[in-house]
Amino acid sequence: MESAFFGKKPAGSNLSTHSASPGASQASVIPANRMLPGIHGLRGIAALAVVMYHLVHLAKIAAPEVFGFIASDFGKGVHLFFVVSAFSLMHSTGSTLHRQSWASEYFIKRFFRIAPLFYCILACMILWPALYSHAFAHSLQAILLNLTFTFGFVPWTGIVWAGWTVGVEMLFYAIFPVLLLTVRSVSATLVLLLLSVAVTYAARSILQTHFESHVSQYGYNWAYFSFPANLCYFVFGILAFRLAARADKSSPTFRWLVPAISVATLGALMFSKPGSLLFQWKDEAIAWGLGFGSLCLWQSTVPSRWCANRFFGYLGERSYSIYLLHPIAIVLLKSTLQDLYALLVPQFGDYAYFICFLVLLAPLLLLAELTYRFIEVPGIAFGSSMTKKSRSQIGPGSEGLQRDQKHLKD
Repeated sequence: MESAFFGKKPAGSNLSTHSASPGASQASVIPANRMLPGIHGLRGIAALAVVMYHLVHLAKIAAPEVFGFIASDFGKGVHLFFVVSAFSLMHSTGSTLHRQSWASEYFIKRFFRIAPLFYCILACMILWPALYSHAFAHSLQAILLNLTFTFGFVPWTGIVWAGWTVGVEMLFYAIFPVLLLTVRSVSATLVLLLLSVAVTYAARSILQTHFESHVSQYGYNWAYFSFPANLCYFVFGILAFRLAARADKSSPTFRWLVPAISVATLGALMFSKPGSLLFQWKDEAIAWGLGFGSLCLWQSTVPSRWCANRFFGYLGERSYSIYLLHPIAIVLLKSTLQDLYALLVPQFGDYAYFICFLVLLAPLLLLAELTYRFIEVPGIAFGSSMTKKSRSQIGPGSEGLQRDQKHLKD
């Protein structure tokens, strides 16, 4: 797939990595030579978007009408996480394929990246209600499914609030090594994307009908929270990486076209009005996947200051903690936030929403900082130490991925 800005062997670096990234913090657990500040910043943006979305829907704090996309579209931040996750895995794991033990290293690192914090919050969600009712609120089956990260297979068995994405992510982690080794070119990735889109829409159609009768009991349709219904987002991330690794970022066409696609797609989705043709695409996975995929392609090759900066870099490193903790923080502060909103509305109108958001963000970031430093970082370090024991033998790698990885440094 060659053009003015996509070629098989572009000269020089493609993905924009920086050893002194503006988004890197002193406590960073990401090696500086693998840091993609633009991609890292997107994690922070996605985390903030989801927090703002749930402030509306969990705390019932209305956002200004002019910012209606906060309530309708910012929940899509979880899908941006999926796209970014796939892109990041392609970037980080591809460079390890020359090792014979790369697969075991991959699974160990993924487990200790996700499990420690998830298990801590899971324990709180199980034990806290038991202290008051003297009985467990969750079945043994649900607890076991969560401990083994297989709750994504069984509807409505998730225990950690907003933890459904972790179940979806873990299922993607399980199949990722196969995709990494078998889908090695842009053309093959395009075929995979078509298949994944078909799976996504088939799953949403079939599962939505199947689980519709349970909506009144659970409050939502599980179909949209299942792994197959979100598969295409991960493949959009893989495709974005393949294109980024071959892009000629010095091309004026590339530097303008990719951002234009991203801004036009996401802008049209967020600002479309009810009744318009574009509004009909608001819930279409392929439209959001295109927008998020092009956004990753843009920010990985020609990162912008609005994204690749210290603030979003800081949030990006702590995005996992922010994501898992924010529903708890919102529920605990719900009455306080509602009282504050009612107090401020006479003076600020519905713009009081943003003040409430900042009031929520302060304790949330403090708590996220603590869990990041004392749970996430030690877990990641322990996983890394375990993988060092299996690096004595070097096996054959994947030439395709190594070729892509050669272009990851400036």
